Amino acid sequence: MKTMSLKCLHVIFLITIFAIPVLAQNTDQMSRVQSELERTDEIIERAREASRAVNAPVAAIALQNAVELQEMAYNSFRKRYHNEAYKQTLKAREEAKKVLAASRITEQGENIVLRKLERAQEFLGKAKESLPVGPDGRLRTLYESARTNLNRGWEFYRARQYRAALKLANQVDKITQEIITAANRHTRMQADYEHRYEMVGELLDQARQRITQCDDKQQSAEIIEQAEKLSLKSREFFLQGNIDGALRNLQKARQMAVRASQKCKGSQNLNERYEQLKNDADQLMEKISPEDTATRKLLEQAYQQLRLAREEISREQTAAATAALKAAHLTLNQVRNSLSPNNQ
Repeated sequence: MKTMSLKCLHVIFLITIFAIPVLAQNTDQMSRVQSELERTDEIIERAREASRAVNAPVAAIALQNAVELQEMAYNSFRKRYHNEAYKQTLKAREEAKKVLAASRITEQGENIVLRKLERAQEFLGKAKESLPVGPDGRLRTLYESARTNLNRGWEFYRARQYRAALKLANQVDKITQEIITAANRHTRMQADYEHRYEMVGELLDQARQRITQCDDKQQSAEIIEQAEKLSLKSREFFLQGNIDGALRNLQKARQMAVRASQKCKGSQNLNERYEQLKNDADQLMEKISPEDTATRKLLEQAYQQLRLAREEISREQTAAATAALKAAHLTLNQVRNSLSPNNQ
């Protein structure tokens, strides 16, 4: 009997000796898994806060996955399935990190959209400043469209709908650039009109002076009167903002003024030569685009030579007037050569 008792005690002793490391190992594993669970809880909480700050479907799905996996990990932990709990909490942590990554990407996108909207706001202000004073329905309609799109873009931005906000910001940028380009062209056309208007005025003054030498003074005077009416009509169109109409009437006025001058037969050959070259210069002016500054400078040289010729003719300096007219003729030929065949 004693022998049996000793044997039982020996077995119990051996079991205790081997069980102590196992229990210690299980305790360490449980503590480690619990620590990992708590760390994952912290990351999920950060992901939850990040998800509230962004409107990203990908982030919302990843957060839901993280929460469900973490719940599974806790269930496994309570059942003492420590290895399974460890694996599940690591998967939950990865999903939570996806939320944080999506948040960072969305934040970067937010900054890009904000800069785009601010740039569009700046260009919209420049477009407004560049609008012509006179009525221009098309440009003002474009401006109102751009302003409406920008307001909607800000609304989408505040609602965190960044893709829609970016699309509208790009539209505003495109429209404002079109407005500014068209307005600059309008400004150049206004300056071009003023220059032509002055030239027609000079031509009319010269025609009035020359009708005293005309055989048919009455008919020349009637032509000049018609030219003056067309010039006034041109000015009315210009003040109304109708540049095209203004230029058309101004062109007709110039042609009639030239006709009136050509009817005068008593003028000298130098005057006729001057008028012909002046008429040629005016016609070339109409063929040069406002952007062709090089050809315009060349034509301005021809006008300077013609003005010099006019002065020398009035002073009866025949040689100097002839030289100036020849120089003007050569310069006008250079202008013609600089123009492409399509423009002539």
